[in-house]
Amino acid sequence: MASPIDQTPLGLEPGGLVLHIGVHKTGTTAIQAALANSRPILGQWQIRYPGNQQAHRLVASSAMNRRLGWRVGGAPAPDPDLWNQFVTEAHSFKGVTVCSSEFFAEASDEVAQGIVDRVGAERMHVVVTLRNLGRILPSAWQQILKSGYETGYEPWLHQIFAPTVVEPKPQTFWNRHRHDQVVTRWAHLVGSARMTVVVVDDSQPNDIYRNFESLLGLPERTLSDNRLESANRSMTLAEAEFLRQLNVALGGGAGWKRYGNQVHDALIKGMIETRVPTSDEARMQTPQWALDRAAEFADIYVEAIRASGVNVVGDLDILSKRLQGPDAIDSEGSSDMPTAAAITALLSALDASRPQTDQPPQARLRKLAKKFQTGRGSKGRT
Repeated sequence: MASPIDQTPLGLEPGGLVLHIGVHKTGTTAIQAALANSRPILGQWQIRYPGNQQAHRLVASSAMNRRLGWRVGGAPAPDPDLWNQFVTEAHSFKGVTVCSSEFFAEASDEVAQGIVDRVGAERMHVVVTLRNLGRILPSAWQQILKSGYETGYEPWLHQIFAPTVVEPKPQTFWNRHRHDQVVTRWAHLVGSARMTVVVVDDSQPNDIYRNFESLLGLPERTLSDNRLESANRSMTLAEAEFLRQLNVALGGGAGWKRYGNQVHDALIKGMIETRVPTSDEARMQTPQWALDRAAEFADIYVEAIRASGVNVVGDLDILSKRLQGPDAIDSEGSSDMPTAAAITALLSALDASRPQTDQPPQARLRKLAKKFQTGRGSKGRT
């Protein structure tokens, strides 16, 4: 049975909008997948998660009036009408609409102002998920590897924490991960009472579902029971170095363009999603000096968030906790990759490159990949 209209979440009136703005690498994919999978039942509680995609990247692109994403070959041009249509439909709904895209966190002051003006500050609540900055670092680097980036992890870390950032990838990182500026920007526009920070605690992976269920007034386990058990794990150290060296050999993102997104994405997904790393494969690690610098930045973030007066779900101190890591890493020389991973990645890329009418059954490829994972080839290294 639907809840009464006067009990809509977060104190919003009917026709209100909950805008989840990210940030990147803070469990956004997990919560977006759970919301998308829950679409058929959300209406029972007067919640609406529109569309048929997992996240609302195209809506964000329209609202921000720019191309968004890291995909090789560029992202779709913004549809100028999509955002206006989305807001109009949200306002006419007799409950609350949820919109989620981590790209909203990249909005400038001017763009964010335009978004709030279109919705109406009194009709929206902004939610931002935040995570310990030290834990974000390796995930962020791996993500840009998928766009053709060629720089190794530790050199990238030096660029990130350089006194003057000049390269575009580090600048993009800080556009997304000056968490203090993201929070204060949106809090200034909608008011601190209409903004909530959700702290992501890596030691409690189910909390993000419980927190969003509570925020949206959903029964317990509504989202967690519809979570996506994604195989989109982090890359091992060797897998990341394999992809980095492949980017170098091809000529970075520009070199990947001639292969198309289909081949590019298939190679990465084939390597990551069809193989479980063995226990002896080295994982990505962040050197202690970078973790210390991340904690210094996070201390500033936490102080600013507390001063902003926004609602907080979770323990802000988690964001600035100083993590412990190795004194040094050698990502540049770590190419000791299991043959199975390379074979699976290349098979997936070859499969995607075939004309549609000439594609072998996917089951055949998976069977062949499994042969290399469990058979004689699985012990080999590239």
